[in-house]
Amino acid sequence: MKSPGAIGPSVAAGRDPLVSVITVVYNGERYVSDTLVSVREQEYPHVEHWVIDGGSTDGTLGIIRRHQDRLAGWISEPDRGIADAFNKGVARARGDYLMFLNADDALAHPRALAEMIDCARQNDWPDVIYGDCDLYDPQSGAFQYRFVINYDRERFLRCETLPHPGMLMSRRYFDTYGNFDIAYRVGMDYELFLRGIPQIGALRLPALITNVRTGGISARSRALVVEETMRALKKNGHLTALGEKRMRAAYAARGAARRALEALGLYHAFDAMRRGSR
Repeated sequence: MKSPGAIGPSVAAGRDPLVSVITVVYNGERYVSDTLVSVREQEYPHVEHWVIDGGSTDGTLGIIRRHQDRLAGWISEPDRGIADAFNKGVARARGDYLMFLNADDALAHPRALAEMIDCARQNDWPDVIYGDCDLYDPQSGAFQYRFVINYDRERFLRCETLPHPGMLMSRRYFDTYGNFDIAYRVGMDYELFLRGIPQIGALRLPALITNVRTGGISARSRALVVEETMRALKKNGHLTALGEKRMRAAYAARGAARRALEALGLYHAFDAMRRGSR
């Protein structure tokens, strides 16, 4: 379902939308330069880049300072978690569309944002548009698989979330549905999606947009992911008590299967095959 009308004043006036890229980082000196360069090299001209640092103690701030002439702005201060840092970025962003590109991710090529805006224009400026992501091992740098999700409302409500590193969300979405809930440590994006996407939908651009390094907090804390997913679904009225029991049983079975495949070194190949069949 498309949202009617223009996404913001600049589009209403017939101008190209401004894209605000928000990068959240804490002690990310190993990869943050890749993130900053990937945004700087975008061919789409209407981009502002905000960096929200959580008070890094490694070499991150030095890297940010070397790039600050190409940034809309940056801050470095303690925060109350990723959701709080995201919200600091939302408060500063002036764009018609916002993208959350964390410091271990990078735009995959210089035309990534231009392709997304072209697709958005051709589809009457949807509030949520996303592309595909390539996943890489953070230690070896080896390619693992391409993360491809075709949005389906029923699967989405069964916890098949969308890739926020490859997503543009309109400013209107935040004005309508609010900011990230800081009570969530890892599920803040899914919870925010649940407030609006089941009603308005999301548009997929079938193209590579972002390179993502695996191994973040959500990958390391699967039990927390399950708990916050359940809480988000219940909060937004999408999960009954019986549904929760069934979903927990499904998660337990899926976790056991994943552990077995990981022990055999076959999980990533299986996951890529599973996603490719959709």
